Amino acid sequence: MLSVAVASGKVGYALFVGQRLTDWGTSRIAGLSPTVAVRTMRKWLARFEPDVVITEAIPGESRKGDRSRAITAALARVARDKADLLDVTMERVQAFPNKYDEAEALAIEFPELEPYLPKRRRLWETESPRTILFEAVALAKLLFADPAPVMARAMG
Repeated sequence: MLSVAVASGKVGYALFVGQRLTDWGTSRIAGLSPTVAVRTMRKWLARFEPDVVITEAIPGESRKGDRSRAITAALARVARDKADLLDVTMERVQAFPNKYDEAEALAIEFPELEPYLPKRRRLWETESPRTILFEAVALAKLLFADPAPVMARAMG
């Protein structure tokens, strides 16, 4: 299963076999435009050959910008257009006060991610590109928590 998340100028992925995290990464290049993101997603699909792809359903009140929304939609279309893939789109519910607390909790559950923990930023600093990696992992964890209704919806 490949979980993909998008934020301003960055795309992150987390690959799971069952509930075991086996690969992960981020791409600033994929965050440039929907066209570049589609090319990157096709490479990931060819490399990892997942059975399921998870992308985020972004609600209207989300703070994600137009570019992030367009890239997310383009990635979901790539997954939807592949006949041998199950495309799962789901809303990511924030279960922590902030993304840094969430990342710390995920690093406890997946110790291999500890070296990638983003440093808490100060108000004037830009956000670490590593935060998107933890968003991709969190999206997959939502599916693990209650897979039956989500998978049934995705299968029609």
